[in-house]
Amino acid sequence: MPAWALTVDVDAPPDVVWAFIGDPTTVPRWYPKYVACEVAGDRRVLRSAEGAELHERLLERDDARRFYSYSVTAGAPVASHLASFEVSAEGAGSRIRWATQAEPLDPAADIEGRLRPTQADALQRVKRIVESGGA
Repeated sequence: MPAWALTVDVDAPPDVVWAFIGDPTTVPRWYPKYVACEVAGDRRVLRSAEGAELHERLLERDDARRFYSYSVTAGAPVASHLASFEVSAEGAGSRIRWATQAEPLDPAADIEGRLRPTQADALQRVKRIVESGGA
């Protein structure tokens, strides 16, 4: 299964960064494809402006470690998926790590090539929001 991780350093304390990225409802603020988010228990539903829905299951959460993982369950062309966020101290600021494992339904699909640029852009949005005090 293809696996990759992206990181971004943020000029803010880890607890401030975690308060933002660790809140599973903030996704529409930093991932522009989605305009709405609902969380009920361990289920998250993200909606695009076109009305498409991405269904996810929130898995492990460890606030002391500043870590949570999730899996796409419907709404994307994946046979399996597991991703996580983790915030750690880095110098005087923080580092966000977004790790992803995903198996596309189409074995010929380059899922990493399709997702990595969007994820990198999303992490830059998180950085701008947090560093500007908008978190």
